[in-house]
Amino acid sequence: MSHCEFRSLIADELERVEHLLHDTLTGGDFEQKVNALCQSVVSAGGKRTRPTLLLLCAYMLKDLNEDAELKEKACLLAATVELLHTATLVHDDVIDNSPKRRGQDTLNVIYGNHVAVLAGDYLFTRCFALLQQLQSLKCIDIISRTVATLVTGEINQLEREGDLSLAESDYYHTIYCKTGALFEMAACAFALFIDAPEEQIEALKTYGRETGYAFQIADDILDYTADSATLGKDVGTDLTDGRVTLPVILALKNAQGEKLEALYQALENSDFAAVKAAIEESDALNACQNEALNCTSRAIKALTTFPDSPFKEALITIALKAAQRNH
Repeated sequence: MSHCEFRSLIADELERVEHLLHDTLTGGDFEQKVNALCQSVVSAGGKRTRPTLLLLCAYMLKDLNEDAELKEKACLLAATVELLHTATLVHDDVIDNSPKRRGQDTLNVIYGNHVAVLAGDYLFTRCFALLQQLQSLKCIDIISRTVATLVTGEINQLEREGDLSLAESDYYHTIYCKTGALFEMAACAFALFIDAPEEQIEALKTYGRETGYAFQIADDILDYTADSATLGKDVGTDLTDGRVTLPVILALKNAQGEKLEALYQALENSDFAAVKAAIEESDALNACQNEALNCTSRAIKALTTFPDSPFKEALITIALKAAQRNH
């Protein structure tokens, strides 16, 4: 199934999500300026991966076309997840001092860090304003816990910048907090909302988490293989910011003797060309790609509890594409 084919399954719902995002960031003279700032970020051309995933999972559980009210709730939940994701991106750009996001100047570059932080804070308030309309304690709980996980992960990553002793288990903990938890929440939130059986909730959590892992590993590969124009942001930022990702961990694991010493030196000097060459020579990129595909396999296996449907097929496509991203 192609990207266009699976998007067409939920085209009306995604359009409704766009309207909800727009509506929650308009109106009120007092908030006009911050709404405009946030609207520019929300409308900047994101793929809407997380709301897409949520809506496909919802349709795999229920035929939303038979219940207009339930469909509206699913769209509200999808818009909430996208606002949460966007708020974290704005804050990430401040923390990382990122000049570009999706090929455009970031808020921190245009308006400064203070304004960007406040805009991110405001997006969180809009996220919870939508969430309260659902009147679901389970959804409030999982979204609150996801925010806590994201913050904990960011603090842990900052504390371990430049730590070349990081193990693969440490890396997975980081990417769960950074990416896996949000994918996990997007996949299972609607199931929690409708009180689906625990088996289905756990299966969707596994699917989301493993798809998030594959997505992040592929992203970390791209930081050493893509170019800035294709990626929409500067490459090599993981190295310059001291983030030790899986390509580096595996390269250090595979290198020996003088090559290992040279790699340590290149990492300490943030010599991107030398580090990239060492990663390529160590075959770490192929190992990373295989690991991403293993995550995809676990994600797809988790869906076996659900009957075959176009929505399940679309979710399988998303998992496969997550591991094989080129931008």
